Amino acid sequence: MKITKEKTPAIYDALLNGIATIELIRIQPKAYYHRERPFVRFHEHMLTTWEEEGIAGEGSYPSGHTMRGWSAAMILSEINPAAADALFERAWEYGESRVIAGAHWQSDVDASRPAASIGYAKLQTSPAFRAQMKKAKKEFRRLSD
Repeated sequence: MKITKEKTPAIYDALLNGIATIELIRIQPKAYYHRERPFVRFHEHMLTTWEEEGIAGEGSYPSGHTMRGWSAAMILSEINPAAADALFERAWEYGESRVIAGAHWQSDVDASRPAASIGYAKLQTSPAFRAQMKKAKKEFRRLSD
C-alpha cells in the first residue's frame, strides 16, 4: 500500500507525527557527544557523496536515519502486524546502510534502535497518538478489504 497524505491521511499522519516525536530523543545525545563521523575521521568519501557537506559537521551518534527507519517499522507494524517481519527487516537494512555508506559507526546504529524503541514506548502514553493510531488502523482495514 502506498502511503500518501491524499490517499491514506490517517496512516500518513500517524507515521509522520510519530516519527517526528520519537526522533526528538536523539537531539540531546547528538549535541552532547558530537561524535566524529567515519568518513570525516578517515578522510574518505562516503558512498553517498552528495550528503557529505550537509552532515560532516553533525555528530554521528545517534543515527537519525536508523531512528526514523526503526520508528517507521514500529508504527507501521502496529497498523499492519502481518507486515512486521518485512518492515523490521527493511528498517534493519536501512540502519546498516548508514554504516556501509560511511555515515555512521556500527555502534551509532546499534544504539539508535533501542533508543527509538524507548521513544515509541513513551509515545504509547500519548492519548493523541493512541487516537491517531486508532484512525490509522481503521483506515488500513478499510483499504485492505
